[in-house]
Amino acid sequence: MAAAPNVAAMTEITDAAMLRAMAHPLRMRIVSSLRLDGPATSAILARRLSTDSGQTSHHLRLLARHGFVVDAPELGRGSRGRERWWKAMHASTTFSDDVDADSVETMAAFARAARAVWDQGIDQFHDEAAHRRWSPAWLDAAAASDQVIRTTPEGLKRLRDRLDEVIREADLPEPGAETVVVVVQAYPRRARA
Repeated sequence: MAAAPNVAAMTEITDAAMLRAMAHPLRMRIVSSLRLDGPATSAILARRLSTDSGQTSHHLRLLARHGFVVDAPELGRGSRGRERWWKAMHASTTFSDDVDADSVETMAAFARAARAVWDQGIDQFHDEAAHRRWSPAWLDAAAASDQVIRTTPEGLKRLRDRLDEVIREADLPEPGAETVVVVVQAYPRRARA
């Protein structure tokens, strides 16, 4: 889904407070749902994410304080004027290499939360595939793999930049297009004795 009007293309996590705000699986899922499924109230998000609206309201306010979500008053307030609609502030989030995180634990919590959200998305696709909700063409096109290479930090950075460029070039909204989540992970590993 393309970014909604008035939604910036990208935000970058630049400080420890922003990192802590996103280092929670439910908050990541809320932002992801607002980006992928569209604006929602806390009640709608609670249904989407199998939680309760009190939790989603709390997390939405925290996410708003850090600039990840904003009110969407243009969507209305409901018949009694009480509904509060929210939308994602940005279409995607990047992680600055310069973040001065206050602890290794916060960095680890952020990474765990991200992996948990990605895993849920992958599990959802496989569940939908098992129930034949995707065409054979989509099943053939979807893939996961791992490849081992040898490179330097500079070589890995060049690879990441090239992959980002290829991914941007593949974003071609046209008839038959679906939203596709691309998760790229690249990290060094040393052999264990």
